[in-house]
Amino acid sequence: MEKKVSVVMCTYNGAKYIREQLDSILNQTYPIFEIIIQDDCSTDDTVEIIRGYAGRYENIRLFQNEKSLGINRNFYSAMDKARGDYIAISDQDDIWVTDKIEVQVNAIGEAWLSSGFSKPFASSKDIKIHFDSRMPNCTLGRMVYVGMTPGHTLLIKKELLEHIPDLDKWIDLYTYDKHLQIVAACYDKVQFCNKVLVHNRRHISAATYGPAENYQRTFSNIFQSIRRTYSLYKEVRPFMREYFSNTYKFLAAIPNRSAEKEKVMKMVYFQSQQSLWAYLRLTVICIQLRNKIFHTKENNPIIAVLRAIYFPISCCDYFRYKSSKYKK
Repeated sequence: MEKKVSVVMCTYNGAKYIREQLDSILNQTYPIFEIIIQDDCSTDDTVEIIRGYAGRYENIRLFQNEKSLGINRNFYSAMDKARGDYIAISDQDDIWVTDKIEVQVNAIGEAWLSSGFSKPFASSKDIKIHFDSRMPNCTLGRMVYVGMTPGHTLLIKKELLEHIPDLDKWIDLYTYDKHLQIVAACYDKVQFCNKVLVHNRRHISAATYGPAENYQRTFSNIFQSIRRTYSLYKEVRPFMREYFSNTYKFLAAIPNRSAEKEKVMKMVYFQSQQSLWAYLRLTVICIQLRNKIFHTKENNPIIAVLRAIYFPISCCDYFRYKSSKYKK
């Protein structure tokens, strides 16, 4: 029996690009059971555009918030309204490849969450973009540091939502997509498609926009990176301790137990501590998990160990948005 797919889109002042995204969803090769669009108090023509589409397509359901909920609460509220077997998350300004949903429905298998590549594009020459085509590490050890499966690529089984512990307590700890991927990873229920599924529009007004970084491995870049991250680490370390302390509690609230999860919890715990002993223990665990904590596996074993030794400090790069020097 064909599984029903609910597409969930949350909107806010998306009039400029939303037509292209809706068209890409409506033109999918896999039938879309419903498109739930929940608007978070837009002040432009977004709602009028959606109403026009809803008048032509009976599977579009429009909801309007009476007051602004913000990204996390808006998405969870919208996902709760989904009636399909699967929920596909959509941003308002991207473009899906035509067979995105078909590919993911066929690939997800026993997993709870399916993702794939999101390829950035920009119409402005002022916006720098970078596309990394390497297969990423979609492991729990990586995900506790940085989100590896962007929300706009996700297809999830609705049952995944039932496994998020005490959402009201933890809703502000992560973005909604990071909640989903960490919980799925705790149960080893993440599947990644080696295919571009979404063309991700990068523009300065996007909620997740940030300037691209240059990670090309040259001596100059390595030296500059070490100097920059060491300075950054001293600034954002207090926030990191709080973040990892809360992450440890969040992981502990997820009842599933596995050897990998226990190892990651130790890593997270020591990352939240201040003592030299904790730092040394953390370094040892990072070396043990060196094939799982970087964006992709480091093929050179010597470089892998060296990177792992410095990782307790270099990981501060994922929290640079907390720096006073960070500019969106």
